[in-house]
Amino acid sequence: MKKTFVIIAALALSIGLFAQTQDSLLRRQMELEREFNPTLLDADKINSLPALREPTIQKANTNYSTWAGRVTPPIEIALPRPGSIMTDIPFSTKRGYLFLNAGNYANINGAFGYRLVEDEKNNLSFSFLHNSTNGDISYTQEPQDGVAGNSNNAYLMDNLGQLNYMHLAESLKLNMHLSYLNSQFNYYGNPFENERYFGNEKYNLGMLNAKVALESAESDLLNYRGFIDFKNFNTKQSQTPQFDWMKGNQIHAFVGFDKPFRNSSKIGVDGSIITTFYNGSADNYFLFNAAPYVLLGSANTHAKLGVDLLFQNSENAKMRIVPNVDLMWGLTERSSLYAKIHGGFKHNTLSEIMTESRYILTSNPIRASFSHIDLEVGTKIGEVSGFRFDVFGGYKKTDDEHFLILNGRDIIGEDALGPFMETIKPIYGTLTHSYIGGMIHSNIWSPLDVSLRLKKNFYDVTEVMNNDTEIADAKAYNMPGVDIDIIASLELIQNLKLTFNYYFEGDRWTNYENRNIKMDNINDLNVGGVYDINESFSLNIKANNILSQKYDIWYGYPAQGINVAGGFTLKF
Repeated sequence: MKKTFVIIAALALSIGLFAQTQDSLLRRQMELEREFNPTLLDADKINSLPALREPTIQKANTNYSTWAGRVTPPIEIALPRPGSIMTDIPFSTKRGYLFLNAGNYANINGAFGYRLVEDEKNNLSFSFLHNSTNGDISYTQEPQDGVAGNSNNAYLMDNLGQLNYMHLAESLKLNMHLSYLNSQFNYYGNPFENERYFGNEKYNLGMLNAKVALESAESDLLNYRGFIDFKNFNTKQSQTPQFDWMKGNQIHAFVGFDKPFRNSSKIGVDGSIITTFYNGSADNYFLFNAAPYVLLGSANTHAKLGVDLLFQNSENAKMRIVPNVDLMWGLTERSSLYAKIHGGFKHNTLSEIMTESRYILTSNPIRASFSHIDLEVGTKIGEVSGFRFDVFGGYKKTDDEHFLILNGRDIIGEDALGPFMETIKPIYGTLTHSYIGGMIHSNIWSPLDVSLRLKKNFYDVTEVMNNDTEIADAKAYNMPGVDIDIIASLELIQNLKLTFNYYFEGDRWTNYENRNIKMDNINDLNVGGVYDINESFSLNIKANNILSQKYDIWYGYPAQGINVAGGFTLKF
């Protein structure tokens, strides 16, 4: 009871701070690494403290549009990142920053942040980010009359405010986070000569997020960590309501305990509850997870052995047990073998699904998916100075996996079709996904840093239903068969850095009007440059999709053509 009171009091303090100074911060992946990924879980790094570092191969920064407009010129290698400026002393010791970029398609990206309080025990920071676009985008498909070149205006504006507070005491660390996201956009998808259902009206997403996290100082006796994360969300159409748009609340609570023994080994248990209540809907979501584990070994060679005991209740109650195993064997100081075996539920709550695609019709929740097993194995080799080689592979089997396709016409009666909708909708099936890949990273010549990553995917999809009809030859719709990342930066002189990014995604499929359609490959080549005039002021420019390739992110939702944006960064 006492611990509950402490958490509630901390949450009240966080809200009180927001009342005095409103705030904002999109996570770095939206602002500079992966355009338009406005998740509100920037403080999730708190969740894993002080958990074992997951030895997973992370997907390199892809730098291709995940939506229609390239709002942010992703010069992620060189541009100052607000998230880093607030914390990385080697990057900048200044208290504030201002970032602004603008380009064609009315692309505007801005950020402002300031550390209000900073001392040995307290850190209070404020930031605000803005992303917007408002330009016409040409469809990749030809209309039925064979005339190409039809287009539509794609509008989006994101504003996010955030306030972060951290307090260090002798026995614990307290983190508090408060933010509000307001996003407006239109369903700009291809109507295929049908009347637009939503008529380019503005659609709105609002999300308030408050989070409090506590972590004990490292002790040989008992360590604890925990957080409570609250979200309030509201979605609506700006003019005449046509659906019961989703609104509600989500609560995610976590607590973990561990007891060290034999130096770096420990035994522990984690517990979490996540629940989402949709107003006026019976499709609420609840998941309880108890995860006991034992961790043996050191950072370079260790074995984490555990299980997740899951109880989930959405459409019906389910109890599952999945492995939670994390292994690493350090062959040398710089090379290792690793394996990770996990599984469990993917919640697919509104806050999660809107980071995947803003253009899903949010009148009904997306089903939770369940992975029986999620296996990844690989090796990391870093023996050659200036080179790193990674080879990896994996296997995953998932029930109720969702695939995003253009809505089109849905069956509303026995054989009657409803009106055409230019939104994205999910269809569900059983997915078996295996993959192999590798990465090479080199900085053997210090001015040049380059990495190449290749991944080949293999899919087996069954039991996919669309409009109450099973698709006979179902594909893993909108999932790439192969993807390639190349990221490079070259520092020509001390104050000038050039960047080069290329992303390829091939063998993509969609289903429209009960037909499998192969989508155009993504070929996205970007170049940019940053020039530091002094330690406080820099100029940057970035040209995206310079090959002027036409491709869809989702079928009927094309990306922008060639676009250029430039601006400045000021640290003060």
